[in-house]
Amino acid sequence: MADASQNNRSVERVSGDALRAWLRVPAGLSLPAWAQTRLEGSVLAELQAREGTKLENVVFGIVDLETTGLAARRDRILEIGLVVQCGGRVLDHYATLIDVEVPIPRFITRLTGIDARDTAEAPSQADALVGFARVLRQQRVDVLVAHNAPFDRAFLEWAWTQHGHTSALPPFLCSLRLARRWVRARSYGLDVLAEQLRLPVRTRHRALGDAEITASLWQELLQRGRLHGVHTLEALQGIAAVGDSRAGGRRVRVVDDRSTIG
Repeated sequence: MADASQNNRSVERVSGDALRAWLRVPAGLSLPAWAQTRLEGSVLAELQAREGTKLENVVFGIVDLETTGLAARRDRILEIGLVVQCGGRVLDHYATLIDVEVPIPRFITRLTGIDARDTAEAPSQADALVGFARVLRQQRVDVLVAHNAPFDRAFLEWAWTQHGHTSALPPFLCSLRLARRWVRARSYGLDVLAEQLRLPVRTRHRALGDAEITASLWQELLQRGRLHGVHTLEALQGIAAVGDSRAGGRRVRVVDDRSTIG
């Protein structure tokens, strides 16, 4: 019983100190009784929600891939697009086609417009990943973001290990998961969300264009998250982090009834 009483007094002291700091009450002055009665619970909850890495300080790498198919271990990355953001500002871009060294399926060419002539002078996948890694390192990217992130993560992680990168990729967050949580829409593909939210539309089914649309969507979602009390990276990871990948898997059709490549 004595230990419980001491713990309660300790909690009261900590909460009182936090409330005093939030109200900017000078040392030596007591807190008004009404403040503790009416504000303590809500203020402490808000302060706890803001503990961690503030979202405005997080460097996000918004990434999109075009690929030759749906299976990471069988198919290839055809194009990489990356937009680096922090505090709503764009810090950097990276975009490259990749010489996949195999015939590009016709349905991919119809979807993206990319054919063998476009990739004839493109870097290899190994060289493209070196450039991608350089931007991540130079801009100190904290997390990667993608729309339906398990797909992009599976391809990137498989290629990353195949080409001998020993450092881990940044953790992934999924803009699709947040959109489904905070946006009411008839479906959650980029086209529908861009139209509904009036986002700037770039070139669709090209990696950098889709990464730019996703980056605009991400900023909208972060603003909505703040209204829901999400102010830190840790809180965001609690609802949008991508778990262990299965690199051989297929992209889940969670957006609409069509294939969701690109």
